[in-house]
Amino acid sequence: MYLQRLRERNPQLLEAAVTLHQGGRIPPNTWLIDLDTIVENARVLATEARRLGLTTYLMSKQYARNPYVSALALANGLNKIVAVDAACSLMARRYGLPVGHIGHLNQIPRQLVPAMVAMRPDVITIYNVEHARWVDSAAADQGLTQDVLIRVSAAGDIFFDGQEGGFDESEVPTIANEIARLRHVRLVGVTAFPCVSYNHRPDEKPEVTPNLHTILRAAATLRSLGVEVKQINAPGNTSSFNMPVLAQFGATHVEPGHGLLGTTPNHAFNGTLPERPAYVYVSEISHHVGGRAYAYGGGLFHDGYIPGSKVGALVGSSWNEAADNGVEYLQDIKQIIDYHVVLKPGSKCTVGDTALLGYRTQMQMTHSYIGLVTGLSGKREMVLRYLFDHASTALDEHYDPVDPRIVRRDIDLLVASYM
Repeated sequence: MYLQRLRERNPQLLEAAVTLHQGGRIPPNTWLIDLDTIVENARVLATEARRLGLTTYLMSKQYARNPYVSALALANGLNKIVAVDAACSLMARRYGLPVGHIGHLNQIPRQLVPAMVAMRPDVITIYNVEHARWVDSAAADQGLTQDVLIRVSAAGDIFFDGQEGGFDESEVPTIANEIARLRHVRLVGVTAFPCVSYNHRPDEKPEVTPNLHTILRAAATLRSLGVEVKQINAPGNTSSFNMPVLAQFGATHVEPGHGLLGTTPNHAFNGTLPERPAYVYVSEISHHVGGRAYAYGGGLFHDGYIPGSKVGALVGSSWNEAADNGVEYLQDIKQIIDYHVVLKPGSKCTVGDTALLGYRTQMQMTHSYIGLVTGLSGKREMVLRYLFDHASTALDEHYDPVDPRIVRRDIDLLVASYM
């Protein structure tokens, strides 16, 4: 479905992907991101957030924490980055990007707490008193006071497996009192995940989850205890489509990720939403076995939010060939490591052809390259920026690391050109 949306709403990106791959500019196993569309989508999100009085923290993991994407999004109205884990923060620090929220969905490991506090985030989310004490100690050593959120849940709330954690709603008064005893942390709000539903049908309207109601009650409890609640942080599936319902219920902060990329489940079903799809996965036909063709893998990601969804690929040595040459990606084949994308029928694929796939991903979970292209909107010449590896390291033409200071200078010039 995402490939269909790409064909409808961003065919220039598909054409550029074939041209760049066939010209030897990008290797197979590359996510190619359209930075012009990133800028457009960021402006849509920022405008709607301002209208509703919401603050946006940008979920950078979805695009492998790439600094070009983050810098352009922030320069065009989004607030700061939310670090889903410590690695997100460290990659943002490498390129001088501001981090607003750390500790959710992964708590900060003890040895990294001082480094995270030193980045001066707006808030750090804690799941237990131990982490509050570690943050307090680090903040004391650095002569500052760090604001924190508590993650709260109650019976009936929704979690994705392996992402559970935080305080039970019944513990909120006790935890608030314990945190109040610490001199260098300040409790300022609550959070949970996910706070809005992930749509599985085209006719579904955005609905909040029980999690949001839980943190709203927790916020009321904190206020009754004299706590000034500055944040009701409500992440999950955030885009301009569901910001209004979150604001209506009382959220203050939201965390768009796939909304910036135009690839939430809502975007798969609805081709009229303002954000457009901004990335495509690029591979190359490697070989054949039987009636199947095999393309290079490394970036495969199973999207569990749209049950039963099928993924196709466009294959060819030019865009004219690929545009009319669709094949099926056999996504249900179990692989311990995603060495290959398995396609059928193989007869429609020639060794060396470009293979284009569109599906919802989390790029930080893959071992892919990230390519960045500007100029697809037609307002400037098409330019391929740096190629990055999966660890957000820019690479030169020999695939060797580039000094982050050089990359940052190019980012600043590019940001200024869009202003």
